[in-house]
Amino acid sequence: MVIYTNNDKQKNLYFCIQKNLSILGDNKMKKKRVSLVLVIITGLIIGGIFFTRSQAGGDLFLELKPLLKVYQAIRAQYIEEVKPSKLIEGAIEGMINSLEDPHSRWIDPTSYKEMQMHREGEFGGLGITIITKENFPTVASVIKGTPAAKAELKPRDKIIRINGESTEKITLQEAAEKMRGKPGTQVNISIEREGEENPLEFTITRAIIEIPNVERQIVDENIGYIKIIEFTNENTDKDVKKALRGLAKKKISGLILDLRNNPGGLLEEAVKVSDEFLSSGEIVSIKGRDSSQDKIFLAHPEEETSEPDLFLTNLLLKDIPLVILINELSASASEIVAGAIKDQGRGVLLGERSFGKGTVQSVITLGKEGAAALTTAKYYTPSGVCIEGKGIEPDMKVEPFIPTPEEKIVLDEMRKSGYIKDFLDKYPYWGEEDLTPLTDQLREEGIEAREDLLRRILIEKDKDEENDILNDKQLVQAIELLKCLSILKG
Repeated sequence: MVIYTNNDKQKNLYFCIQKNLSILGDNKMKKKRVSLVLVIITGLIIGGIFFTRSQAGGDLFLELKPLLKVYQAIRAQYIEEVKPSKLIEGAIEGMINSLEDPHSRWIDPTSYKEMQMHREGEFGGLGITIITKENFPTVASVIKGTPAAKAELKPRDKIIRINGESTEKITLQEAAEKMRGKPGTQVNISIEREGEENPLEFTITRAIIEIPNVERQIVDENIGYIKIIEFTNENTDKDVKKALRGLAKKKISGLILDLRNNPGGLLEEAVKVSDEFLSSGEIVSIKGRDSSQDKIFLAHPEEETSEPDLFLTNLLLKDIPLVILINELSASASEIVAGAIKDQGRGVLLGERSFGKGTVQSVITLGKEGAAALTTAKYYTPSGVCIEGKGIEPDMKVEPFIPTPEEKIVLDEMRKSGYIKDFLDKYPYWGEEDLTPLTDQLREEGIEAREDLLRRILIEKDKDEENDILNDKQLVQAIELLKCLSILKG
């Protein structure tokens, strides 16, 4: 969870002093003096950020004395000349790393600029979302029409190297930053893919990626489906509203909100999206070291409107049966939405326990010098629970289909079989066909295929994209649940 903040007085002081110091002479002694003063001022600024007045009552200069002595030693005695800005950045990064908090980090100027572009919904990248699996960043999804899609990257591709450097145990943020960059530049990635003996090498040209915040569709005739990819874009709630309007016109009988694999993002967007489905009560509260800064976010009643589309949407959302899909990769902002819906009894959570990130990060910007993302508060669901390290338990636990090692071998063999392609060429709409002849042909190849596994491969390989949901066990269960709720309701 990220909150963006800025201290204009501190920033203006910093750059004013930098500007005035730059007019001093060029001799070596003055340069040392300038660097020393710059470090002291930077320390004061950082001290103002990290400590409240009551906590900064000690002798700040005395506390900074060891840091300044090391700085002077490096500048005067290190074998190579080092830029003061590099030392200052290293000191800041070292302080943050000493917190041993996985969510607090230093953001260098380049990464901060890219993060800002990401917030606005466009950035130079490949067009993939990633998760961590077996200590490596792994492709979770590929955005249509992007460089990654054109290069034919696939979900479950394990990224083992980026530009020749191993990605083992690096964070998702680090992996993303390595792959993002200026549009038109290239990045080399090495992939381990199921069924391939050797790693696959890709050279992909970065491009401006327009991130689709929301995907919507109708499933099973009259059930609405909305998937929120991330909450990092400031238009997320607007896109959800637009999707809800479109579904309301279809007179849907139930709604599925898919938050699986959603890593979170902006607190404000999570609150707004939750508010779309709630008419009163608490959504989330945040609590930090200073109780005066604690805050409670509340839902608002439906807006009265004479606009037909909005009236229909508000009427629909008031009591439509709602199922929220979550899994182990639903984190941060997505957990705020899921927690609010669950605690207020507005809908049913289905899937797996969520990730469990219940902390709030504030981004303190230092102008063009970068930014520091610091954990400054924890958030609590309406029932008063902080889910940090715990996650949110679903009302209905449904695990996804995960093949056993033996089933995986059979599935891989069927994917390579020419009989599957020939069958689909002959029967593009195969749903009602007898699969026994195909099973016999596969057996001749030495593939003992159960019918449920065979159907899974046919759904995966055929051209009917609408039936792909049949391979999604959690989504199918959500549809069945909504059918039952609709019957009970009316």
